[in-house]
Amino acid sequence: MKYLYKLSFLVALASLLTLGSCSEDENEPPKSDAELIGSGIAWKFSAVTAAGIDASSYIDDCYLDNLLTFNYQPPTNVGVVDSGATKCDDSAPQTTDFTWEYDESTKVLSVDTEVIEIPGAVGEIKVVSVSATQLVLSQSVSLPGFGTQEIVLTLVH
Repeated sequence: MKYLYKLSFLVALASLLTLGSCSEDENEPPKSDAELIGSGIAWKFSAVTAAGIDASSYIDDCYLDNLLTFNYQPPTNVGVVDSGATKCDDSAPQTTDFTWEYDESTKVLSVDTEVIEIPGAVGEIKVVSVSATQLVLSQSVSLPGFGTQEIVLTLVH
């Protein structure tokens, strides 16, 4: 009888430990791309390439420390650009608000302002990939002497 009592106690203890290790996060559905982009955590510059070649030296330093925060708040998603420690224009405000939309089916990110200023940029900003820690964007850019090139911008948290 003692053996049966110990066995049932061990089964109950194991059940409690197993159930106690579950968290609510495991039950949440995966986040959409729009929710990942609009996490409310600032994105910062990591890399930029043109035709697969590092192009960060062609971007003014005052843009490289900018922070982009996208807030997912349907129906109107808002965001903030923070100019960082190095401002391009000292008289410009430190932060600028913008609105944005993301089309899950086409993977196109639309913003109502020049959030990411790329000279010669034309067309849509495409989301190449997004995760909880990295956002990769691409856009076609017309470069004098080089024609139209695909610029790939990587942002990280």
